[in-house]
Amino acid sequence: MEKIYLLTDYRGRFGSKHDDSPYRSGMDHQLLEASLRENGLLSEYVSFSDVKPGDGTWAGRLVLYTSSEDFGLPYKQYIEDLVFALELAGARVIPSFKFLRAHNNKVFMELLRDLLPSEFKGGLVSSHYGTAEELAERINEIGFPVIVKGHSGAMGRNVFLARTADDLMKTVRSRITEKASLRFRIKEYLRQYKHPGYRRESFYRGRLIIQNFIPGLEKDWKVYFFGKRAYVFRRPVFKKREFRASGGGYDNYSYGLAAEAPEGLLDFGWSIFRALGVPFVSMDLAWDGSRFYLLEFQCVYFGTAGILKRYSHEYFLREDNGWSVVSNEGIVEKAFAEAVTWFVKQTE
Repeated sequence: MEKIYLLTDYRGRFGSKHDDSPYRSGMDHQLLEASLRENGLLSEYVSFSDVKPGDGTWAGRLVLYTSSEDFGLPYKQYIEDLVFALELAGARVIPSFKFLRAHNNKVFMELLRDLLPSEFKGGLVSSHYGTAEELAERINEIGFPVIVKGHSGAMGRNVFLARTADDLMKTVRSRITEKASLRFRIKEYLRQYKHPGYRRESFYRGRLIIQNFIPGLEKDWKVYFFGKRAYVFRRPVFKKREFRASGGGYDNYSYGLAAEAPEGLLDFGWSIFRALGVPFVSMDLAWDGSRFYLLEFQCVYFGTAGILKRYSHEYFLREDNGWSVVSNEGIVEKAFAEAVTWFVKQTE
């Protein structure tokens, strides 16, 4: 039986699980281990700090890892260093390091979306910048209104609507980027005075994405793909959240058949899922009446509330002739293990 290594953080946690017990403890280790074994994989938990990518043992090994959303993301950056080193050492990290890089990084996520085949990109047009000054130089190329996103944030945080150029620049300078200190500004002005032709450094630094605004959307759909399973829920746009559907509260969403996903939504999402080449993904999808949009996606460490039976009474199973409806047992670890083993068999 093939073996897979599960990397845990400094608290012994693996993965993300809604309603976990104890609180914020991640997946149940014993249940996940048993679920993987039932699907044909032996597993071993290893802490990140015990992994030595250069010891010559990791080439060819299957490795699953967790991520982190710690304040300021220093531990997540540590995980990135380690997982990338493992990938360089020849380990089969699942999913690929690039998807860890895209976790809590809207800029890199958008760059990955832009690398998808054109038929899977899903309608959005975007541009990316590293400073407010860089954006200001190209402001005349932008058609308004637009959505502006900072590089990090979840549940609709750090995402804003800008209707004019002035509105956009004000938002970027005050809410997206970091403002340089007065001391730094004075030094840069003195350099300009002392060295004619010197082009000063940015006073407003921070990665950001500009996307076209889709008018008239009253809802979107969150879709989890776990192997051949699809869990779907519909999220309305509440007035108090302006244009945002995310962050409205799980009890306010409609799940499974009640989500009333438009015809073709699952097929659209499935095509993207297969193009990404991952065992599981969380997607935000929209429909404007004529075309679908891929708004965002995550392949590492995302919410799992939509898997729970208290919300989703059924899920959709991919079959040769389309999708069938299956009664949901609602166990996150089992869905996760099934997806991992399905993926391993697909990529052997």
